[in-house]
Amino acid sequence: MPLPTLVKNGQIDINSLREEYLKAVNDDKGIEYLLGILAKNNSSDALVLAYQACLETLKAKILWNPLEKLALAKQSQHTFAKAVSSSPNNLEIRFLRYSIQLSLPSYLYLSNDLEEDKNLILKLIQEVEVQQIGTENLKRIADFMLQKGQCSQAEKKVISLVYTKL
Repeated sequence: MPLPTLVKNGQIDINSLREEYLKAVNDDKGIEYLLGILAKNNSSDALVLAYQACLETLKAKILWNPLEKLALAKQSQHTFAKAVSSSPNNLEIRFLRYSIQLSLPSYLYLSNDLEEDKNLILKLIQEVEVQQIGTENLKRIADFMLQKGQCSQAEKKVISLVYTKL
């Protein structure tokens, strides 16, 4: 993706970042590219920081050196902590951290926020207005939580109510 469409008026365009993040998930060069753009932009926006943390974790997965992997995984958790402390009730930020921590091996001890994030996601997903987060993004969150979110049947019922908003 060309830089001008991801950065508009000196700011990261969050909709473009979402799109490019989804493309980069399975693309090593895409991960590097997006991390480079975010590093140059040095945004303090909480949602941008959350996407940066996701990309840091994805990069850690592709590194071959175990010490570098662990260091970058720890860095991503620090970046997530900054994002969450800046915007603690943001559904998308909590979801991003939850989905990343769910994918981390438990022996790394970097998945300490799963229960807190899941509980807050269940609360916020009921309260969020579609306009705040976008139809596709809200659907993506609900789909993930139903399929991979390790939710009970009662929790799945709560999440399923989101589809009536769409």
